Amino acid sequence: MQSKVFTTSDGVAVPLLVSSTLGDGFGHGFTLRAGGVSEPPFDSMNLGWKWGDRPESVDENHRRLLALSGGRFMFRASQVHGVHVENVGASSDLADVAATQADGLCSDEVGAGVSVHVADCTPILMACPRTGACAALHAGWRGTVAGIARAGVQILATRFGCRPRDLRVAIGPCIGACCFEVGPEVSAAFLAADAQARDNGCIVAGKRKEHIDLRRVQRLQLESAGVPAGNIDVSPDCTHCDPDNRFFSFRKGGRATGQMVGFVVRR
Repeated sequence: MQSKVFTTSDGVAVPLLVSSTLGDGFGHGFTLRAGGVSEPPFDSMNLGWKWGDRPESVDENHRRLLALSGGRFMFRASQVHGVHVENVGASSDLADVAATQADGLCSDEVGAGVSVHVADCTPILMACPRTGACAALHAGWRGTVAGIARAGVQILATRFGCRPRDLRVAIGPCIGACCFEVGPEVSAAFLAADAQARDNGCIVAGKRKEHIDLRRVQRLQLESAGVPAGNIDVSPDCTHCDPDNRFFSFRKGGRATGQMVGFVVRR
């Protein structure tokens, strides 16, 4: 995964993290803090409306995102830390989808961008070069335990006929195992879902409490669902302790933060 600067048709430069794994048939990216118009403490590419940022600033940041995405429109849902993945397309209403409780969106229509909002949770992008279908998933710890990654594989298979072995997946920046300290109830939830979670490195010891490696859990779930390991690209970046402060982090900033977006669209 690498950082690239994209320029909109009106000359605005916006950096994104992109993965070569998804292929040329899909526009995609993970936004960073830079490239927008929001003022501190939301500076500058805040894409979340709920944090107290000026709505007009967030609207402009979304305009920039759509302009560089290659999509005709960009869908988002009301994320609730579950595993429901909603199918969208040209006939879907943007406002209706935004009000729908879902932690994943999928489509196989050209220009129908799907996106998720994050600020420590994991954005997961999926693409199937054979069918043209794609999905964006929001994976916090609850959604990860519940199997949102597997749910994404399943709906692409059942809805669009995607074969797991054909899927290409990019797992974006999130809070890393280095910083995701959790209480015993969270460790217990992961162990209930996978009794080997400590043995396979998904739960690791910390100085005071145990830590969770969300990306490792998600990768193992994808592999168990049939996605080849070589088709999964995982960002190593931690949103909480990134030395260059490139990411929004709720654990670090609380309400005085913003949100990033992971998006994918069939070209």
